[in-house]
This record gives sequence, C-alpha cells and structure tokens, in this order.
Amino acid sequence: MDYSKLTLSEEDALKAQIFTCWSVPIGLPFSEDLLVRVKLQLKPDGSIENLEMLDHVKMNTPGKEKFRTLADSVRRAIQLCNPLKVPTSGYERWKNMILNFDARDMLGG
Repeated sequence: MDYSKLTLSEEDALKAQIFTCWSVPIGLPFSEDLLVRVKLQLKPDGSIENLEMLDHVKMNTPGKEKFRTLADSVRRAIQLCNPLKVPTSGYERWKNMILNFDARDMLGG
C-alpha cells in the first residue's frame, strides 16, 4: 500500500484535530523517545476503518510502561476524534496514512 501522500498542511490539520482530543499523560520522562507512530486506514467519510500502532514491540517492552501509556493515550485521542474531518477530494491520497505524534511537540518541550 502507498502511504502518506498528504500534503504537509493536510497532515498538520489532521494532527491538530487529534491534538484537541489528546490528553498527554502527566510525568513523561523527556529524556526518552516520545514519538508514537500510527497507521490509519480511513473510509471516505473520515471514519476509521483500521488503526494500527506501529511501535507495538516497544509498547510491550519491560521498562517502557511510560511509552505504552503515551501510545494508549494517542490511540484514545484518535478514537475520540473519530470520524476525522478529511479533505473533500483526493480519497486515494489520504485513505491510508502514517501519522507521527511526538509528545514533546504537544508539551512544547
């Protein structure tokens, strides 16, 4: 499958929607990798057909409980925002996408 043919502004608009639904967990260690990658398959109306966490190995690694908490918070945010407001045209471009969420961006770190 072909992923991420969104323009940067379209991707930013989608992430901005999800940010409004996202409550970042308190007490994240900024020294750690706080990047969560999510693969989404969307229907034409912007509802989520499939959501896959791409870092599931890291999520289940002992000692990475904070990362798992963060990843779960991203998943919840996406589900809360479902359906997403998507571009009115170009479904082939945005039906499959990979979005990166960095908690440091959200927290202004």
